[in-house]
Amino acid sequence: MKFLYRKYTGKRGGAIEVDLSAPAIVKFMTAKEFKNYGAGRTHTYYKGQEDGEAIRFTLPFDGVWHAVVEKGDAAITANSRLSAPEPGQQQLSAPEEGELEHLSAGSHSEG
Repeated sequence: MKFLYRKYTGKRGGAIEVDLSAPAIVKFMTAKEFKNYGAGRTHTYYKGQEDGEAIRFTLPFDGVWHAVVEKGDAAITANSRLSAPEPGQQQLSAPEEGELEHLSAGSHSEG
């Protein structure tokens, strides 16, 4: 399966937003789960909420997070960005933004 991904280091309360050129499955996962995903092993992930034209995922805890767009064979492009936590919460170490990277891998299981 082909997919796009981008890695972020974020704080609880921050959010990752993904804009898509066409409908696709978007998954948000920890670094450990992304490693399992890339190896085709069982993995867990979070789903974001549709927020207008973007998919938005609020980080439930500090850590390294991956935004993954499953594109299959479709010609999909995606942009993502990390936004700061709401006022009164901890700030992110550095804002990151950019186009998701392309990666091809074998089949994946979800379990």
